[in-house]
Amino acid sequence: MESTLALVYILAYIYTMSINRAQNLNRLLQSHKADTVLLAPYLVKNGISRGLQEKYRSGKWLEPVGAGAFVRVGDTLDWQGALYSLQSQLDLPVHVGAMTALSMQGRTHYLRFDEQVFLFSTQTQRLPLWFKRQSWYKTVSFHRTNFLPTTELDVNTVPYKTFTIKVSIPERAILEVIYLTPKYIDWSEAYQILEGLSTLRPALLQSFLISCNYIRVKRLFLFMAAKIGHPWFSHLDISAIDLGAGKRSLVKNGVYIPDYLLTVPRELVNL
Repeated sequence: MESTLALVYILAYIYTMSINRAQNLNRLLQSHKADTVLLAPYLVKNGISRGLQEKYRSGKWLEPVGAGAFVRVGDTLDWQGALYSLQSQLDLPVHVGAMTALSMQGRTHYLRFDEQVFLFSTQTQRLPLWFKRQSWYKTVSFHRTNFLPTTELDVNTVPYKTFTIKVSIPERAILEVIYLTPKYIDWSEAYQILEGLSTLRPALLQSFLISCNYIRVKRLFLFMAAKIGHPWFSHLDISAIDLGAGKRSLVKNGVYIPDYLLTVPRELVNL
């Protein structure tokens, strides 16, 4: 009698656990943003163990897109949905930057046909292998750098489909553009992007220029900004910005700009 009763309790426990697990998955899938990734640590945190993840994969509930990463069967994955999951589920300090951030906020119309997606993170952060190995429809260019400190105040959230993505505010994004010049962005291209940004906020620019660790970025930005002459430029306190000491040269046989101790490409001077 006691053994029968114990068996009943065990079966009831197993049944209850099975129901709870199914409810956990159902609840998670209902709240899950379509076309984004479900990451293994996030699933575990929400009651879906590694073993259950494999079971749901075998049962065609989840489809793997790499080690520790799944999409809901029927979803379409793009880099935006993948990045959203890194930002929201793992809280990784990775954000959209430079030209990509500006275009996502409607702040530039000067876009190349083959525009790359620029992502930035702290110098120690790495992208998961599953993200790097995906064949995205655009080239994703990932930059780990400490040229600017990163805080939550440096990013905006931009809507995309049913979720939002963290992107650099315009004042940070333009400095990221300068940082990428000329390896990823042409001199004239960077100049024309800055030329279109007539409503930047000088107080935020001032803060970024003070905290920027790259002398080249600061000098080149100020040279371009002075040449363009947007109203916000007159509100910058250049005396408070550390521009370093000594001459710097961006190119050979360029034009020397004494105000910024900087030799720049002739094409910039002639714009």
